[in-house]
Amino acid sequence: MSEQGEPAATATAAEGNEDEQQKTTTSNNAVHDEEDKNISYDGSDLIGWINDNGGYIHPNARIGLDPTGQYRGVFVKNVGEEGGTSEGIEDGDTVARIPWDLIIKPKNYESDIYWSCEAIRELHRQLILGDQSKFAPYVNYLKNQPRGRIPSEWTDQGHQLLKTILGHGEDEDDEMGLPPRYHGKGFEETWMEECGGDDTDLARVAFYQFTSRDEDTLMVPFYDMHNHSNDPKKLNTISAKPNRKGKPFFLRSIRDIAPGEQIFISYNRCNRCWYDKTYRDCTSWSHYGTSEVFDIFGFVEDFPQQWNFRMKINEEGREEWDNLKICLEKDEDKEQLFVKFGDNYNKDDKEEMPVKENIKYLGNQLMRLKELESSMKEDKKLMETMPKYEWDMAWRYHEALMTAMSASVLSSDLVREIIFGAEDDDTEDDGDSEDDGDSEDDGDRQDSGDSEDDEDSEDEGDSSDDESGSEDDEEGGRDEL
Repeated sequence: MSEQGEPAATATAAEGNEDEQQKTTTSNNAVHDEEDKNISYDGSDLIGWINDNGGYIHPNARIGLDPTGQYRGVFVKNVGEEGGTSEGIEDGDTVARIPWDLIIKPKNYESDIYWSCEAIRELHRQLILGDQSKFAPYVNYLKNQPRGRIPSEWTDQGHQLLKTILGHGEDEDDEMGLPPRYHGKGFEETWMEECGGDDTDLARVAFYQFTSRDEDTLMVPFYDMHNHSNDPKKLNTISAKPNRKGKPFFLRSIRDIAPGEQIFISYNRCNRCWYDKTYRDCTSWSHYGTSEVFDIFGFVEDFPQQWNFRMKINEEGREEWDNLKICLEKDEDKEQLFVKFGDNYNKDDKEEMPVKENIKYLGNQLMRLKELESSMKEDKKLMETMPKYEWDMAWRYHEALMTAMSASVLSSDLVREIIFGAEDDDTEDDGDSEDDGDSEDDGDRQDSGDSEDDEDSEDEGDSSDDESGSEDDEEGGRDEL
């Protein structure tokens, strides 16, 4: 999962508690592009520890760098590489089986509980133990993760840049602006206030590692080192968490995975653009949209994406809140984006189609973001006030917002009416379609030829098993750009 954290010296159990109490927290104003001390980590100690303690890691799986040497993940060994075979990993193979005793978890585990202060406390306790922990190969890896990858962990300057991009005011209760809505709420509000935890370096490591790597209330070694994708051409596994105490965690392949190929998992397998309530493998709290993936894991996922734009509109003379839900796919071969308004939980697809005020809102936000880009993106003095990672990721998210909103505006039948005015009545008969304003008829598709840039991230994507909601797309408001 998202690779982030803070290096910390290993301490013995006896030294750990005292040392922990005396530490002071790193200032949130410090500029820190922290080195990834795990960048060359091959995971051999972790895999050996799992296999030696009743677990199983597929012999053709390895932890390491991608061929470009830029990021770490889990891959199928190449033929001849440390015993790698030509079969790779076959459809239905167990990629990993992690025994219950090797999972860091709360004492009172329940499979339908998705958040636990106790689980973070247990991870914190194991981090303090360090080499003395029964999970030593795992917790020492976590302690060496670089810090500052999650937006709530960013510097004050990085926070302010992101708030400016999102259009959020200083009032935390102000719900205006772009998603994610509750950006920035993290360690202090959650760990210190809700969980009653202390403010120490290792407590921060525990909190951010848990919130960006957990499978609900479980910290599962090896599994959380896989990168994310929902691209059906990339996603090649499905996981099953224990339904009760004592059971192992499983990761299985859903197709043949060739030598050299990366093994992907999905961090939001059950997002509402792909599955509905009847999907049996939705056993985890894994239906985050693209903005939540960014806020929780610290990266912009590639396509497909799910967005939810919340705005105020006038409804029969009253100002009301409205949510415009968007599913966004990309045909890589044709370099085209496909937009579906609503999601697979719609009761009425027609009700999910945008109204004029939705499109006007997106248009205004697009103009605001374009002006920000013109005035701020080349500001070198501002850039130097924060780590490069924060600057780059904030602008990458800016671009993802522009892509999603532009695609939505261009796919709406209301654009021409808004631009040219309702008085231009003969536009209804200009050869497009008699049902131009009747958006539920998906048959006529727009092809603007203006496909937006893909927001590639090293660690990204979402789940789409073969049966993922493509049939619904034929009915919902799915337009081609």
